[in-house]
Amino acid sequence: MKINSFLTVKDLTEMGFGNRVTIWKKVRNNEFPAPIKFGNSSTCPNHWFKDDIDEYVANLKAISRSKGQVNYGLRKNSTS
Repeated sequence: MKINSFLTVKDLTEMGFGNRVTIWKKVRNNEFPAPIKFGNSSTCPNHWFKDDIDEYVANLKAISRSKGQVNYGLRKNSTS
């Protein structure tokens, strides 16, 4: 039996996925894996399966490789 590891929104921000607002916007827009909640209380923290995040990163790598480059959203200097 495999035991899953879980990540919190704090873990995700420390990993560089953006701040908590950015993460929640991406979840809402189906651009990022959805979390799970242990319990029914609104105060229960959300958790993400580490495997889901690993798969998300692998998909990002595949997309960037298929395009032949990684776009970091930086504009090229128009004077060069």
